[in-house]
Amino acid sequence: MNSAREKLALANKAMASKDYKVAQDLAGQAEADGKLAQSKANSAKAQAAADALQDDIRVMRQELDRASK
Repeated sequence: MNSAREKLALANKAMASKDYKVAQDLAGQAEADGKLAQSKANSAKAQAAADALQDDIRVMRQELDRASK
């Protein structure tokens, strides 16, 4: 996310300098970096949810093992 913010700031500076080609390139890079960061965040959340579910399943199996003995 920091990379996206930095590139967006550079794009804004390029716009102020009327260097529109550089600004456009940097804005595109910032957008791509932002989407990548969002994807990683979503994947991390999904992984955390899956890990929590696996822990719940493990606990349930342990309880079932104890109950069946």
